[in-house]
Amino acid sequence: INGDYFDHVMGWWQKKDDPHFLFVKYEDLQKDFPSSMKRIAAFLERDLTDEDLDRVFTSCSMESMRKTLAGSEIPQRKSIVRKGVVGDWKNHFSAEESEKFDQKYRERMAGSGLEFDFE
Repeated sequence: INGDYFDHVMGWWQKKDDPHFLFVKYEDLQKDFPSSMKRIAAFLERDLTDEDLDRVFTSCSMESMRKTLAGSEIPQRKSIVRKGVVGDWKNHFSAEESEKFDQKYRERMAGSGLEFDFE
C-alpha cells in the first residue's frame, strides 16, 4: 500500500499501448472533465449522455466524496480528500522535500515520455 510512487506509476505507464488499459491522469480530469469522461466512456464502449455526464460530475465532486468518505468506518478514508486542486502539493512539501522530489522525478521519469502538470 505504501510502495515506491515511481515504480507504481511506471508499472502502469508500461501498459499505455495495451488496448485493455486506459491511462488517465488526475491533472487531465481537472483540466477538462467532460472530455476526460467521454474518453473513459469510449474506452469502456459506453454511451455517455449529457445527463450522465452531469451525474458523474456531481458524484465525483469534492463535496460528494467528502460526504461519502465521512461516513466510512475506516478512519484513514476520512482524511484522503484534500482540496482537489492541481498543485496543492506545494502546501504540504517543504522547499527541501520539493527539491528532492523534483530530482528523483527527473531521474526516474527521464526518457519515459510520461509527463505530469504539477501546477
